[in-house]
Amino acid sequence: MRVTVARPGELGPDEAEVWSRFQQRSSVTLNPFFSLTFAKAIGRARPNARVAVIEDDGRIEAFLAYELATRTIARPIGWPMNNLQGFISSGVPLDARSIVRMAGLRGWRFDHALAEQQALDPFHYRGTSVRCREIDLSNGYEAYCKDRARSVPKKRARQRRALERQFGTVSLEWLSPSSEHLRQLMAWKSLKYYGAHELFSDPTAQQILEELAATSNDDCGGILSVLLAGERPASIHFGLASPRGICGWFQAYDQELARYSPGTMMFFALAEEAARRGITRIDLGYGQERYKFRLGTPSYTVAGGAVWATHAEAVGRAFYRRLVNTLLHRREQQPELESGATTS
Repeated sequence: MRVTVARPGELGPDEAEVWSRFQQRSSVTLNPFFSLTFAKAIGRARPNARVAVIEDDGRIEAFLAYELATRTIARPIGWPMNNLQGFISSGVPLDARSIVRMAGLRGWRFDHALAEQQALDPFHYRGTSVRCREIDLSNGYEAYCKDRARSVPKKRARQRRALERQFGTVSLEWLSPSSEHLRQLMAWKSLKYYGAHELFSDPTAQQILEELAATSNDDCGGILSVLLAGERPASIHFGLASPRGICGWFQAYDQELARYSPGTMMFFALAEEAARRGITRIDLGYGQERYKFRLGTPSYTVAGGAVWATHAEAVGRAFYRRLVNTLLHRREQQPELESGATTS
C-alpha cells in the first residue's frame, strides 16, 4: 500500500473519475459531503484541507479527505459543517491505522463517520452511534403524508392557514438566487445558537456557503429555498443536492413567527416540491431534534471516534477519555453543597 497526500484542488480528471466511480458503489456514499466538489470548495477556502490517496499495486483504491487541525492531527474536511465522513473507496479492505500513519499523521478524529465502513468500526467510541433520519418520498408526497401521525399534517395545515390570514399567501421559492436570503439564514441561525454565531463568524465558513450556494454540479449543488408568507421570508433552508436526493444542511426561521412553526412548514413544502421534481429523499442528517423524529424515518447510522497512528497513543487517549468521563460522572453524582453559613 502507498499513500500520497495532496490538496483537493491538485486532483486531476483521472482522480476525479475514480472518485466518482467509488461514490457510486453505495447510495449512501452518493451523499454530497462525500463529493469531490465539496472537498474542493473546502480546499479553496481552507489551505489546511488535504486528501490522502491510497494506492495498491499502482491502482487507486481509496481517498480520505481531511483537514489539519494541527500539524499532525486531522479532523473531517469541512468540520464542523461536514455531516457525513469516511473513506471513498473501491470496497477493498483498508487498514485505517496504517493509512493515517503513512499520511504523516498522528491521528484523525471523526464525529459522524458512516458506521457501515468496516475499516473504521474498531475505532468508534462507545455510545456515539446515531441513526440518521430521512424523508422518504419514493412513493410520492401524498403517501409520505399518510405515513405521518394524522395530527402532524393537519396541524401544519391549520398553522399555514393562520399564517396566510395574517401575512398573505404562503409559497415556496425552491431556488433563491438572492445572497440576501443566505445572509438572513446565517443571521437567524446565529441569533438562536451560540455555536452557529461562532461558526458564521469564521470568514471561511461564509465563503464555503456562498460558493456552494452558487454550485450546481451533479455530485453536489446548493439549493437555497425560501418559504414566504406574502413577501416576508418565514423560513430559509439551505441544502445540498446529489444523485441520492437532498441533504439538509442549514435551516432557520423568523423567531417572530415561531407560533406558526415555519420550520416544520418549510419541510412539508420542500417535500411536496421535491416529490413533484422526482426527488425521492430528503436527508435530515444526524441530529436528534424532535422534529426529525416527527418528519423522518430511520436510515443509515453514523458514529464518532478517532484513528490513532500507533496502538500506544490509542491506549493513552482511551485512558484519558475514561478518566475524564469518570470525573464528570462523579461530579454529576455529587450532591449540591449546602452553604455553611446560617442565620438566626
